[in-house]
Order: sequence, then structure tokens, then C-alpha cells
Amino acid sequence: IQWQNTIGGNQYDYVASIKQTASGGYILGGISGSDISGDKTENCWGYSDYWVVKLDSSGVIQWQNTIGGNNFDDFSDIVPTTDGGYILGGTSHSNISGDKTENSLGDNDYWVVKINATGDIQWQNTLGGNDSDDLNSLQQTADGGYILGGSSYSTISGDKTENGIGRLDYWVVKLDSIGVIEWQNTIGGDEYDDLVSIQQTVDGGYILGGYSDSNISGDKTEIGIGDGDYWVVKLDASGGIQWQNTIGGDNYDQLNSIKQTSDGGYFLAGYSDSFISGDKTENSWGDTDYWVVKLNALGEIMWQKTIGGNDREELYALQQTADNGYILGGSSRSNISGDKTGNSKGINDYWVIKLAPELVPTIEVPTAHMGVLLYPNPTSDALFVHCEAATTICLRNATGQILSTQHIQGQGKIDLLSYPDGIYFLVEMETGIGHKILKN
Repeated sequence: IQWQNTIGGNQYDYVASIKQTASGGYILGGISGSDISGDKTENCWGYSDYWVVKLDSSGVIQWQNTIGGNNFDDFSDIVPTTDGGYILGGTSHSNISGDKTENSLGDNDYWVVKINATGDIQWQNTLGGNDSDDLNSLQQTADGGYILGGSSYSTISGDKTENGIGRLDYWVVKLDSIGVIEWQNTIGGDEYDDLVSIQQTVDGGYILGGYSDSNISGDKTEIGIGDGDYWVVKLDASGGIQWQNTIGGDNYDQLNSIKQTSDGGYFLAGYSDSFISGDKTENSWGDTDYWVVKLNALGEIMWQKTIGGNDREELYALQQTADNGYILGGSSRSNISGDKTGNSKGINDYWVIKLAPELVPTIEVPTAHMGVLLYPNPTSDALFVHCEAATTICLRNATGQILSTQHIQGQGKIDLLSYPDGIYFLVEMETGIGHKILKN
């Protein structure tokens, strides 16, 4: 531990998302029911609000903003944007009140809020239909717009242009840079399909990950394996389905996060209580275990691992690391058993696991593709780009976050000095072609 900070007011305060900023500080987004007290400088607008807190590199609060309406506002994700601001996403049950400028369209709605570098609201959009629509994940896209992923119970109404396929469906919405809908897609089968994670891929499309207990029906092309399965869907840049994979065992499998990896494949993280069956190749250690699955670029399973002890483990977060391994974060109730090397300290504990790197090539020196040459690669401070034709490129980190965009004609330079060591991708926006970069 280098430093820590306990941040809150007199009621319930919960962090849902934290990201490092370009300045080396941190942006926190979550939910607060606290009025002015402790670290809270604004009263709660309703029962719960979005609460955004900016920290410096030492964890000291620089600014904060309580954003909400007169009812429940449930925060999901915050992402730094290329203009130095932030995009916030979650679910709102509030009508016009407080910071809310639009009434609820149904039960719950997607609520997207764009703030500037000091936390002031620039624009917002309430998106939904006549029932409950819950936003779980969002990201800025290479064109400066935003991709939203969540789940919907709504039929055609409000912003919804397609009826539900089953009881609950994936709902994907593409916004432009000022929050206007460009396209949307309702994706599902005949039962419950809950989208929890979405990311733009290096080819300009999108990878979706969530939970499904639907059989072949609607958009589902594979029968359910157990009580619930991981369901991964790959979309093209316009939202059309390219491929999908239903992954699971004979019991309950819950996917919580999906990320594209440096080799163009995908890493899935969640938890499972299935034994050897279906796609599961290892038995459960206890109640539920961490279950990680590595896919190739076409969605085929390359390897998997079941990690746990004799009680309950739930995996929620993952990140590919600079050495091409993975860091996993979740909760555990197990004592020493199975993969657990330490006893439980309470009822539930944080359980952090580092996986070793995959034994695959990770560096191409130099990178030349479709008339684009990058050098040096790996690099420590700057990357030079030569291209035969004018092109617009965006720099992404290993999680898919856009760090910068630049138009290059002939020759250009990408400054990497302020970024930490690790894997990055340079994506040609006109073609969707991605080039892997290693900074060390």
C-alpha cells in the first residue's frame, strides 16, 4: 500500500468505477445517499445520486459533483474523454428535478451525462422505453461518439425502436459526440439476456458480454447449456451481429467483464458453480469460483481456468497487464483450500489474483501494414508514423480507452512519454486496422 483515502458522508456511498486520468490523478464515479457531511459538499438530490470525485496523484480530493434528480439514480461507469472531460453512465428513475432535464420514459432509463474537466455538466440524455432499461457499460468510440450497453424490458416506445425478443434483452445504443442516437440494436432470445460489458474493438466493431438463459430463438443461435451461461456477441461497426458464442457448464455461470486482448482475442471474467460439463473443463472447488475464459479473435475457446476455494468466490474485474498476464479482482469467503493460500479475514474479503503471461509473441518490430510504418516499436517516449495516404489514427490503451486522436499526412509523431509502460494500440479510423505498440 502506497496510500489510501476513505471518502464519504453520513449515509451510503459506493464507488462503482475508478480510472486513472492523463494528469496522473484519478476519477471516481459512484452512488451517494449522503447529504453535506464528511467529504460531501452537496446535499443529495433524491434517494441516491451519481457522485463524481476527482483525486490528485496522492489521493487528495480536487473537486466533486453530486448529480441527480428527485428519485433513484444508480451509477454504473465513468470514462475519461479525449477533450479532457468525462462521460458518466447509469440508470435513472428520476423525473425533471435537480440536474435531470428530462422526465423518465418508463420505470428505469439509461442516463448519460457528459461533464467537462472540472465536473460541470455539458449535456445529458435520458434514453429508454416504457419499461425498465438499465445501463451497465459505456465507452467513448474512435469517432468521438459513445457506445452504450445494458439491458431492456421495453417494447417499441420512447427511444426504443424494436420490441423485446424475450423477457429481458441486450440493448446497445450508439450516440454521436453530443449524445444524439445514431443507431441501436435489441439483441436476445426467448428468456433473460443481461448485457454487463461492452467495448469497441480494434476493427471498429464491438464486443458484448453478459448472461443468458435463452435457448435457440430470436438472435440466439445456440441452446442454453445450464441454468445460465456466458453469452458473447461480436458486432460490426453498424451494430450487426458477426458471431456469437454461448459458453457454460451444467449449472449457473455469470459473466461480469470482457476485454479485448493484445493478440486480438478476448478475455472473459466471471464466476461459475458448474462442474465438468458443456464448456467447463474443471470442477468447481466450492460454492462458486472465479472462471476465466480466453477466446481467439473468432470467439473460439483457447483456454480456461477455474480458480477458487471451498466456499464462495465472485470475480468482477479484470485487466490485461503490461507483461501480457492478467490481474483479477473479486470477493472470497473461503479459507485455505483449493487455490486459496490465505484464510478469510471476515465474511467476504477482496481477493486479487495475478495470472502469468500467455506464451505468445507480443512484439512486432517494426510494424508495417497497409502502407503504414511505425517505429521504434517497442518505444520509451515517442512513436513515429509514416503513411502512404492521409489517415486519422487514434491511440488506445489495453482496455480500449481512447487516449488521443490525430490526423496524419505523410509523417507524424505520437507522444507516449506521459503514459505508463504497457501495451497500446494505434487504430486507423478509416479502415479499423489496429497496430500493437509496446512502451517500456
